[in-house]
Amino acid sequence: MDIHQAIRLRRSLKPEQLRPDPVERSLLEQLFEAANWAPSHGLTEPWRFIVFTGESRRELADAVVVTMSPEGQPPLAADDPARIGMIERLTKIPAIIAIVSASSSNPKIVEHEELLSTAMAVQNMHLTARALGLGGFWSSGKKAFDPRMANFLGLSAPARCLGFFYVGWPAVAWPEGQRRPALEKVSWR
Repeated sequence: MDIHQAIRLRRSLKPEQLRPDPVERSLLEQLFEAANWAPSHGLTEPWRFIVFTGESRRELADAVVVTMSPEGQPPLAADDPARIGMIERLTKIPAIIAIVSASSSNPKIVEHEELLSTAMAVQNMHLTARALGLGGFWSSGKKAFDPRMANFLGLSAPARCLGFFYVGWPAVAWPEGQRRPALEKVSWR
């Protein structure tokens, strides 16, 4: 698949649209190799990834459940449907990759540049996943941004979690995409 096809055919496949079948480590390594070639101001290469497969997915699920209760409040009860659903959901995804941006301490590098570089690295991963026939989905929100998640991931400022990239084999027909015409979003001067 050429790059233009990968770009046009890339879609986000939600966890319930992925099969639980394992994804070979060599394929995940291809995603990271693609990520590694994202642009970064000052060649800081701020992207970092933490991979959860196998039993470690349960550890991540337990950490996510902790973030579902306000800080200082007791965790959700073992029989809480939201807790059960989250654990089931996360332990069925073949590979979950924590997306981390580790900003440079160089004062010439602005943090938003590091965040954007990390996002471009994830886009490279997503395009490569598509080219390999894998589905991917970037999930963020409270679970990713909560300080308790940073602690679980072993992060210290300025590094921070930007979300999780779920990877697996599609369990559904590849979704069709739609976009408005590109030139509707362009101004020429």
